[in-house]
Amino acid sequence: MSIQILSQPRNSLLKAGILLLSLAILDSFFTDFGIRNNHIQEANPLVRFIYDTSIIGFYTIKIGLPLFLLYIFTKIESKPFLHILVRFTILFYILVLILHIVWISFTL
Repeated sequence: MSIQILSQPRNSLLKAGILLLSLAILDSFFTDFGIRNNHIQEANPLVRFIYDTSIIGFYTIKIGLPLFLLYIFTKIESKPFLHILVRFTILFYILVLILHIVWISFTL
């Protein structure tokens, strides 16, 4: 029973990491669609450079970093501040996806 109690924060962190990865995948697809169709421009200069240089590099960074973070979550001890940081990042990605939905609704 104590093992299950100890694993709950880690499971919560892993679930949040999977949600973060899912949001990052959606963001990368919507961003690529918007850039390809001249609906939006990438606001981050570094990501814009990567996108202009290599679409594969763009997807590697946008999806690879959350995947790497998810891997790290499997190797480290769950801490309350990690949960706060991941929740903040999820909230940020949700806001970005809302922006994607807004511009898509105006362009289609």
